[in-house]
Amino acid sequence: MKNIFSIMLIVVLGLTVVFTGCKEEDPVIEPLPTVIIKGTVKAQLDLNNVNPENVPNGTRIIFRIDARDLVQNPVPGYNYQILQYETTVVDGSYTITLPSAVFGGVTVDITPVDFQFMQVQLDNSVKQMTYLGGVAAVGTQADEIYFVNLNYIPV
Repeated sequence: MKNIFSIMLIVVLGLTVVFTGCKEEDPVIEPLPTVIIKGTVKAQLDLNNVNPENVPNGTRIIFRIDARDLVQNPVPGYNYQILQYETTVVDGSYTITLPSAVFGGVTVDITPVDFQFMQVQLDNSVKQMTYLGGVAAVGTQADEIYFVNLNYIPV
């Protein structure tokens, strides 16, 4: 009887170890740090004004980041994606929060999307113009705020 009790105790202890020892913990994924980029967006919409005006609300601005820049130890030969983000202009300005990295700089390419608008001429007539925005790039570091003002030119 003593032997049966000892064997059952060993079996119970063994099963306890098997069922409690194999517990896997879910990995904790830390969110990427971020960076804020903001600025004004202007264009010469009225030739009677000396200073450029705010571009129309809703004008799109695209931001691109090479995902390789967000990895501390990139894998050689791996084809990292280009991450694309977008915001729109409101009252002549924009603000966007983007992923960044704490171990090094992350380059953000900023592309204002072209738009068409009726430009006021010197004689107060209007002429439909296409406005082109130049591409800008900014090197960023985590937890910083960057100001990048953008200008469109009519063609």
